[in-house]
Amino acid sequence: MVKITKYRVTMNPEREQQKEAKMKKLVRLSICLVFVAVAVGGAYAKFAKSEDAIKYRKAVMFLVGQHFGRMGAVVKGKADYDQQAFNRNAMVMEALSQLPWEASMVPGTDKGDTTLNAAVFDKQDEFKASAQAFETGAAKLVSVSQSGDLSAIKAQFGEVAKSCKGCHDKFRTK
Repeated sequence: MVKITKYRVTMNPEREQQKEAKMKKLVRLSICLVFVAVAVGGAYAKFAKSEDAIKYRKAVMFLVGQHFGRMGAVVKGKADYDQQAFNRNAMVMEALSQLPWEASMVPGTDKGDTTLNAAVFDKQDEFKASAQAFETGAAKLVSVSQSGDLSAIKAQFGEVAKSCKGCHDKFRTK
C-alpha cells in the first residue's frame, strides 16, 4: 500500500505511524525531563556543588544536541522532512534553550569535567548576549517551522547554528 502525503510518499504507512508514535513518546519524555530538571535544580542558588551545576548543564546541552541533530539531518537532506516532527524538535529545543545559563554562572563550573571556559565569568555580559541570541533564534525557529517553508526553515536553522558556534568559539574550551 502506498500513502501519499503533502510532504512525502510512504510505502509502509504502518511503519510510519509506529515511528511517529515513538517520536511523540520521545518528545514527551524530553519535555518531562526538562521540567524535572527545572524543578530539581534549575535555579542558581539550588546547586549545592559546582559539580551538580556542571552535570545539569551537560544534560541540557546533550538534549539540545540530540534535537538539533535531528533537525540538522533534515536540513542537510539526510532525513525526510516531516513538518510535525521538525516542529516538535524545535519546540523542545526552544524550551531547552532557556535552561543551561544559570548553571553556567555557578563559581567553579569552569573546572572539572567540563568544557566551559573561564571567559564566561570575565565576560558575563557578552556570554548573556550569546545565550539570548540562542534563545531568540530557537524561538524564531519554532515559528518558522510551523510555516512548513523548508527554505525559510533551513535559513533560520543556520542562524541558530551560528549562535551556537559563536558561543562555543568564545566560551568553550576545546
